[in-house]
Amino acid sequence: MPYVKRNQQGAIVAVHDTQIDDSYQWIEASDLKVTAQAKEALTGTDQEMVRVVEDLIDLLMEKQIFVFTELPEAVQAKLNSRKRLREDINLLAILVNDDAIF
Repeated sequence: MPYVKRNQQGAIVAVHDTQIDDSYQWIEASDLKVTAQAKEALTGTDQEMVRVVEDLIDLLMEKQIFVFTELPEAVQAKLNSRKRLREDINLLAILVNDDAIF
C-alpha cells in the first residue's frame, strides 16, 4: 500500500499512500524497513518534543492560562523531577567548564 522515496544511500526518506511521482516506489506495508525507520524517526524526536512540552507548560503558567497544581500529581512530580535534574546538570556543566574544585 505505501509508496516510498529513497535517498542515494537507499534509506527511506518519505512515505505516502499514493505515488507522488516516479521517484516513489511501491512497497509492502508489512516491510520491516518501513516500520523500523518510522519508529526510529519518531524516537529520534521524542527528546526534542519533551522539551517543547516542558517549555509550553512553563509558558502557559507564565501567562497564567493555567496553574501548575491543576495538573495531576504524577505529572507535577515528573515535571519537577526533570526540572531539578536539568538544573543539576546545568550546574555541573558550569562547574566543570570553569575548572572549579568540587
